[in-house]
Amino acid sequence: MFTMRSEYALRLMIVMAKEYDRYLSMTEILEKAKNSVPREFAEKILYTLRKSGIVETKRGKTGGYRLARPPKEIRVSDIIFLLDRKARVFFDMPGCPDELDCVIRSLWKRVEEEIEKVLGSVTLEDLVKEQEEKLKQM
Repeated sequence: MFTMRSEYALRLMIVMAKEYDRYLSMTEILEKAKNSVPREFAEKILYTLRKSGIVETKRGKTGGYRLARPPKEIRVSDIIFLLDRKARVFFDMPGCPDELDCVIRSLWKRVEEEIEKVLGSVTLEDLVKEQEEKLKQM
């Protein structure tokens, strides 16, 4: 279903969402992500996100990476489905060999739809707020 690539991307994007108004160097992003993302993965992920228009870059001393849109406009599904494609619990096969198979396929389809609904309803801003709430509780 989902890979570490999505997990890493969310870590990077939450860091960038917290400092949406400025460019962050790769080193700053990785440090703020508590060095939990290997640099080579971060570079590939940010490259993909830049090509898709979710992240923008700027060269030079004050350059780096930042979100191309406000965190409230970037849904988790935008990130996850870009990197890992849509989750498929069960791949569609033509026809239903029997009624049991059709019922089970219908269940998997509903599970997939719920995954898409949840990921589509959460923004980066929501994740930042949730993280801040958890930090207050600690």
